Order: sequence, then C-alpha cells, then structure tokens
Amino acid sequence: MIRVTRGSVFRDLIRAYKIFINDVYCGDIMDDETKEFAVANGRHTVCAKIDWCRSNVLYVEVNNSIVELEVGNSMKGWRFLLMSFYMTIWKDKYLWLRVKGIEREVERKQRKTGESS
Repeated sequence: MIRVTRGSVFRDLIRAYKIFINDVYCGDIMDDETKEFAVANGRHTVCAKIDWCRSNVLYVEVNNSIVELEVGNSMKGWRFLLMSFYMTIWKDKYLWLRVKGIEREVERKQRKTGESS
C-alpha cells in the first residue's frame, strides 16, 4: 500500500495533483487530503503531475507494509518569484515528492552534528 498526503497550501488550492504509480494514472489528490493506493509487493515508481509540470520520480519498495509519502508545491516563500522558471525550465521540479518525515530527519541530524546544507 502506498499512502500519499498533500498538505494545505494556498498555491494550487483548488487544483488536483494526479498520482502516477509505475507510469499508470492512479487517482487525484486534492488540497489537505490523504489517499491510499493498493499495489503489489515490490519496487514501484511514484510521480505527481499537474498540467505539464510534475514532481521528481520516487522509487519505493513495498513489502507487506504502508509506504507513506508527501507531495507539495516547490514554490514556497521567495521561490514564488521564480514561478515562470518552475513552469517552463524547471517544470520537473514544480512539485516535490518525498518519503514522509525524511526532510525533518535530515534537519534533525544536521542540527545534532552542527552541519548545514
């Protein structure tokens, strides 16, 4: 099972992100929504799309468990000023897709060791 969570943000508020697993359309996810997609055990690719823009492709391994993912819009804060680039040159980075909790874990490890990115 693959569970995808989309947080609530103003950008793309009333628009659906299309979820693709193994290059097959599986359904839409709206603002502040969580959806589950049944898949067989094994390795899968997951991607989110909106219009001609998309997220990174994520490779996940499902083994009788639930893989939790998060999806969102990359134009946070000052990046909003780069909207035209995200919709043309960086169209494959307009959305982001990651394993839930990974970013927070990296930040926690960096604080603990005193590193910065």
